[in-house]
Amino acid sequence: MALLKEQSTRNMRKRTPHIAFILGDHEMALPIDGIQEVGDLPSVTPLPHLPLWIKGIVQIRGEILSAIDLVTLFEMKDTRRVSTQQSFIYFKQQELKFCLVVNRIIGVVNIDEKRDRLNEHNLHSDGEMIGLAELMKGILSVNNRNIYIIDSDRLGRSSRIMQWR
Repeated sequence: MALLKEQSTRNMRKRTPHIAFILGDHEMALPIDGIQEVGDLPSVTPLPHLPLWIKGIVQIRGEILSAIDLVTLFEMKDTRRVSTQQSFIYFKQQELKFCLVVNRIIGVVNIDEKRDRLNEHNLHSDGEMIGLAELMKGILSVNNRNIYIIDSDRLGRSSRIMQWR
């Protein structure tokens, strides 16, 4: 019995849940372990003298957070129709926390990094996505969808974001 239990434990697939979302013209996913909350973006209060990629501040669960627009920060295309209601991802890693503004939340994607093959990302050849290259783990191709997988650690250590922390 112990042998069967050990074999089944070894064969169990470890899947990591990721929140899938639309950012610009692309589908992205971020590991759920760095996410505190997702939802509809509350009112953003703009502040003067900030870079364009910081839309302002928002209040989520009593905390004041910077609203970061990665589409603007990384100069990505956004040809999708801009809806009046956007979504947010409350990202937290150690002491860094901010509100990531996204077009919309799609759902959860479970990724087994040992079995699900992440394609190499050659974002350097795609001028639009070159800024995101430093944040990517790879691209997951599922059901004719390409999902760009963002690395939470790299996002939390991004020099562009950290300079305005």
